[in-house]
Formats: sequence, C-alpha cells, structure tokens
Amino acid sequence: MRNLTIGCLAGFFLLLSCPAFSTEEIRIPITTDLQQDGRLSIQRQLPILLMVSQDHCPFCDLMKQEILHPMLLSGEYEEKIIMREILIDLGQDVTNFEGQREDASHFVHGYDVHLSPTLLFLNGEGSEVRQRMIGINTVEMFSFYLDAAIDEALVQLKPRETAKSEVQP
Repeated sequence: MRNLTIGCLAGFFLLLSCPAFSTEEIRIPITTDLQQDGRLSIQRQLPILLMVSQDHCPFCDLMKQEILHPMLLSGEYEEKIIMREILIDLGQDVTNFEGQREDASHFVHGYDVHLSPTLLFLNGEGSEVRQRMIGINTVEMFSFYLDAAIDEALVQLKPRETAKSEVQP
C-alpha cells in the first residue's frame, strides 16, 4: 500500500512538471502596448477582450483560472478574440491606442472602469463594441454570457460587405 501511495504521488508530481500542464503557457498576455494590439485587431478583424485586473484580486484570479485560461487552452477562441490583460496596480504603464504612454490605472479610468475584474470589448481604435462585463458571480453561467458577448463583439467588427452578403439569399 505504501509503494502504491508513493507511486501515485510521484506520478502526480511528474504530471505537474510536464510542460503541457504548465500554467505559464496559458496566461493571458499582459498588454503594455494597446496601439500594437489595436493594429492586430484591425488586421485580423477581431475584437480585443481586455481584462482589467489587479495583482492581489481574488475575483480576478477566479475569472482567469476558471474562465479565461481554459478558453485560451482550448484554442477555440483564437479566431474570435484577441485576449489581453491590463494590470492597474501602481507603477504599471501602458501605451494607449494613440501611441502615448500613460499610467494603466489612468487609462482604464478613461473608460470609467473602477472595479476589477472588468472585461472590455474593444475594436482596433479602442472603442467599446459591446457592453462590458463587470465582476464575476456565477462561475457556472459566466462562460455562457461571455460567449454571447464575444459573438456580439464579432458581429460589430464584421465588414459591412460581408454582413450584407450573408443577409441576401
């Protein structure tokens, strides 16, 4: 029995050390240059999902671990959204959509964001294309609402010609 327990523990730690289970690989990219992210959004015609978070925010950690990291890991959202995180802790700077450096906290206050986590759905110029999502309450239902929000944001960024051709029979 003792050998079985030691074997199970050894296997568990081996799995944790395996690169496929590394949490470093599934982290949301922290943005420092929204102008560059905006260019990518325009080029790929995808909305930016910008998570406003703080370093010691348990609700931010919950959203990342239970919702956003699994989304990234699945690979199903690569052609739907450009996911970024902006940290609003003291001393964090960001290049805004106009190419100017500013304090990250000041940047998000321009969007009237005062709580974390907040999810903003932005186009390549930094305009909101869908109503933001503030906080996280029911983890089990959150993914459903987030998928709907991503689909709405995608529709807002579709070129008008594509949208018209889809309507015509």
